[in-house]
Amino acid sequence: MIEYFKQEYLLEITKQKKKEMTIYLIILGVYLMISAGLFYWYMTLPYKSSQIITVKLIHYPLTIIMLVFSIIWLAVKYKRTYRTYVTAYNLLHVKNQTSEGSFLEYDERVEDKDGVDYKALVFLEWNKFKNDYFERKVLVFEQLPMPQIPENAKVKYVTQGNVLIRYEILD
Repeated sequence: MIEYFKQEYLLEITKQKKKEMTIYLIILGVYLMISAGLFYWYMTLPYKSSQIITVKLIHYPLTIIMLVFSIIWLAVKYKRTYRTYVTAYNLLHVKNQTSEGSFLEYDERVEDKDGVDYKALVFLEWNKFKNDYFERKVLVFEQLPMPQIPENAKVKYVTQGNVLIRYEILD
């Protein structure tokens, strides 16, 4: 069987996840140090000093910028990386399903499932309960190259959550 999804991809996603969190924590640390410095400056000022307004004019916009940055970084960038990591981890550590079907076509449209972008392979598969054929879309990561499968080839494939892990061309 040809390994489509490999352990190295999980390691790559793990490194990216750690890198993104480290960058965020460094920026948060710098913000907290600046805030502590501004707070110390504020506490050492005499009562009703004219510089109190300066401290507030520096700290309030800085806090708003940090808040907006945190929302964008954590809710968009890190969340997408984390979901990709969870999916990749599950592919290698959760029970898999083996199926067999006839390859029909590549579906190049990008689909979103659980916050991860995928493309699809379309297979014609036999359903033993309904005694009929149906089209099944098997998802592949958008970042990874599409597997090279000849049209109408009989393929045995292993999936987890309908995402391709490995495949074997039987013809």
